[in-house]
Amino acid sequence: MTLSNPWFIAALVGVLGVFHLEIIATFLNLGQFRHALPQRLKAIFTDETVQKAGEYAGKSAHLDLLRSTISVGALILVWWSGGFDWLQRWSAGWGWNSVQTGVGVIGLLMLVQNILSLPFDAYDTFKIEAEYGFNRTTPGTFIKDRLKGLLLTALLGGPLLALILWFFQTQVHAVLYTWLTVAGFSLVMAWLSPRLLMPLFLKFKPLTDGPLREALLALAARLEFPVVDVSVVDGSRRSSKANAFLSGFGKNKRIALFDTLIEKHSQEELEAILAHEIGHHKCRHVPQQLILGLLESGLMFYLLHAALQSPAFFQAFGVTGQPLGLGLVLFSILYQPASLLLGLLSSALSRRHEFQADAFARAACGSTPLIAGLQKLSLDHLTHPNPHALTVWLHYSHPPIGQRLAALEA
Repeated sequence: MTLSNPWFIAALVGVLGVFHLEIIATFLNLGQFRHALPQRLKAIFTDETVQKAGEYAGKSAHLDLLRSTISVGALILVWWSGGFDWLQRWSAGWGWNSVQTGVGVIGLLMLVQNILSLPFDAYDTFKIEAEYGFNRTTPGTFIKDRLKGLLLTALLGGPLLALILWFFQTQVHAVLYTWLTVAGFSLVMAWLSPRLLMPLFLKFKPLTDGPLREALLALAARLEFPVVDVSVVDGSRRSSKANAFLSGFGKNKRIALFDTLIEKHSQEELEAILAHEIGHHKCRHVPQQLILGLLESGLMFYLLHAALQSPAFFQAFGVTGQPLGLGLVLFSILYQPASLLLGLLSSALSRRHEFQADAFARAACGSTPLIAGLQKLSLDHLTHPNPHALTVWLHYSHPPIGQRLAALEA
């Protein structure tokens, strides 16, 4: 590890640069609570609500800051103390082939990461979320969700990871084969997830016959959006926060509404929210985001291939040799700044899509019910009423509430 190694410089600048950028964005965002709200938002957010949202955002931000500080500190300690090289030499003694060893190393590090993040996740769920009335998750559900997640990662991610490692070990065109494999896997998971995976965590039941079901199906028919089912999701078992989503392909699309959403919103508001979701599909947002994601993954695998072929890349982390599996782990560290930059493009496109979906819903249902629904969602979630531009730029996939209301009222 020397300053003459460009891989070392890139990794160090990436890790510390992203860390400090996030700190700056966090404090700028929290500082926004001291500024007066635009007149449009003053009619929605009372002083008491703004104070409560500020306290909630502050406690969540401080927990995230502590988590990221410990994470970066542990990474630097392992990196500069030769921990990665020790892991390489230890795993080389397992007696497995390179693909098996790579899967084992990555799986072990992911397990350690999950264990280390567990106290932070638990504190967030049972202390911060509970303090502000959001959490409804029991300790039993919390533990079972984690175990299910680890099991699914092993069953689905393990074979995929082994195939990726095998491609990079044996195939000249590994980048192409890996990219096509991951693209196919993503499409299969998009179809499989709402049918088999999400029901492992959430319970889906058909929305009972009545005015709401009839109104939603009539709206979908009027907008020429084929729907085969309307389901209610028991989100209230975990959180009081509400949500809705559409799933499926072609003529097999399904509407899913969280029970908390139905409890807190009128029929007209639910229709407007559904029209917004339909707008994403009608405006072809899903394939646009999919194409962007595929392009990003193609670039990532190209850069990964270049890194794995470079002895200097492994030397930057103090590792002797060129172990395949550990190389993927080290590349994920190096890829942070590139991922952040690519995420800016994806988030900007997503925010643009939200404006377009809002406009579609306004044309379908009028602006009043959607405005009322967005206001309720913002208040119920204690959303930051006026976030800093840097935080929006870095992380917001949806425009701030003030911008969305302004667009709807224009």
